[in-house]
Amino acid sequence: MASTATCTRFTDEYQLFEELGKGAFSVVRRCMKITTGQEYAAKIINTKKLSARDHQKLEREARICRLLKHPNI
Repeated sequence: MASTATCTRFTDEYQLFEELGKGAFSVVRRCMKITTGQEYAAKIINTKKLSARDHQKLEREARICRLLKHPNI
C-alpha cells in the first residue's frame, strides 16, 4: 500500500513577523504557529545563492541541529 505525502507551505501553518537577524545566505524571522499561537524563530535560507560547498555546510548544520536536545530549541 503506497502512502501519499502531504506537502504544505510554511506560510500555510505559520505567520511570519519581523526580522530578528540575518547572515550571508539566510534571514531569521519571528513566527507563530497559527493553530497553537506558539512563537518560534524561523531561519529562512536562500538556497539559490549557495555554492556546492555552502550546500555541504548547510547539510552539516542541519545534522548538528537535529542532535540538539533542549526545551527552547
